[in-house]
Amino acid sequence: MAPLVETVRAALTGLGADLEQARFAVAFSGGVDSAVLLHVLYGLVDCQHLRALHVDHGLNPGSGRWAEQCAQTAGRLGVAFAARRLALTIGPGQSLEAEARRARYAALAEMLHANEILLTAHHADDQLETLMLRLVRGAGVRGLMAIAPWSRFGAGHLARPLLDVSGSEIRHQARVWGLDWIEDPSNLDLRLERNYLRAEVLPAVRRRWPRAARLANRTAQRMGEAQALLDALAVLDLPPDDDPGAPIPVAAFVHLSPARERNALRALIARRGLPVPSSVQLEQLRGALRVARPDALTCVRWPGVEARVYRQRLYLMVPWLPPAHSQPGRVSCAQPWVGPEGRLELVPGPGAVSLPESWARGGLELRFRSGGERLRKSATRHSISLKHWFQETGIVPWMRDRIPLLLLGGEIVAVADLWGREFPRETPGEPVWQVRWTAHPPLT
Repeated sequence: MAPLVETVRAALTGLGADLEQARFAVAFSGGVDSAVLLHVLYGLVDCQHLRALHVDHGLNPGSGRWAEQCAQTAGRLGVAFAARRLALTIGPGQSLEAEARRARYAALAEMLHANEILLTAHHADDQLETLMLRLVRGAGVRGLMAIAPWSRFGAGHLARPLLDVSGSEIRHQARVWGLDWIEDPSNLDLRLERNYLRAEVLPAVRRRWPRAARLANRTAQRMGEAQALLDALAVLDLPPDDDPGAPIPVAAFVHLSPARERNALRALIARRGLPVPSSVQLEQLRGALRVARPDALTCVRWPGVEARVYRQRLYLMVPWLPPAHSQPGRVSCAQPWVGPEGRLELVPGPGAVSLPESWARGGLELRFRSGGERLRKSATRHSISLKHWFQETGIVPWMRDRIPLLLLGGEIVAVADLWGREFPRETPGEPVWQVRWTAHPPLT
């Protein structure tokens, strides 16, 4: 048996994979690396437990033929094959490399079966390339972990069993086995960062330091250990995060040293599944945590995140769509309202805010705050401004324009399920309907 097969066997066993029971899927592009990996797995596991997954980015005119060639290769081995074709759209300022990678992994995650292990053919040279790219981009410890050998992925796991194997060893094995593979012409495009590094920089590095690739993998492993220690420190520094949508007291951060505060903030943001900010944005966030005015509202934004500080609380959220001022509607007992601000419906029975059945059946106008609105609890009481009521109630400022208002005859009779007007029943014992507002972010 080829030494490479034994290397992969040892790597997968060391990662905890059961070669007799586990089910595997190889990310099979048709290139030399994934072709060798597929044939290695073919010799290691039962073919009934193995699939080949192909993602066609649709960026090359010949990619359809590549998919057919991959299907034929899998068919000759008796391995199940599945393919997905992408329709990539690259926006202004977006990286083609980054977007293609993101879309490829998203497609593979969707294709993966429950508890299946996805194998990719990343090798030691890929590890060195990734580590050097992240170094020149100023990555921190987490970034310098580079390519992880094992992680949760989709409904299963992701494993890279070739990280201790060089690209030249893989090509040698492909020639020994007489394999055919696809050469993607885009790999010759030196405008792409990774291709430039591979063609112009790393050959000189390998001539001077032949063991650079394997040492890079060792560095990545040590960065993984360092990140584990930082994560453990963040657990000590952060309060429990039982409710992922709840705000965090500012006091949890400002007493820490600058380094520990940065680490805690990064860990909190990553824990909530949000993109981590750049160093500049992180410093802006640290400054926002120190605004002294009790009711000051500060906001720091980076792609995919809004971080807001209000009343000494830090709120982390995905950016909202603009308020739905242009989308008024109606709601009744037979007609709920659903929009970016959540779902509002009328359901039978009393609640925190109840309306008479005649109003519920006739329907009410639904609008959003535009300024100057006033609330009147009953016909005999003075009115107060909606703005003042929001302030007294402690509604966070960024939600005040997003709370549905219910109106009857042009007058506000309910502020979602937070406030309702008193009403005389038209008939004794008239049933009531409660207002229920769900699927919205925290208000206070």
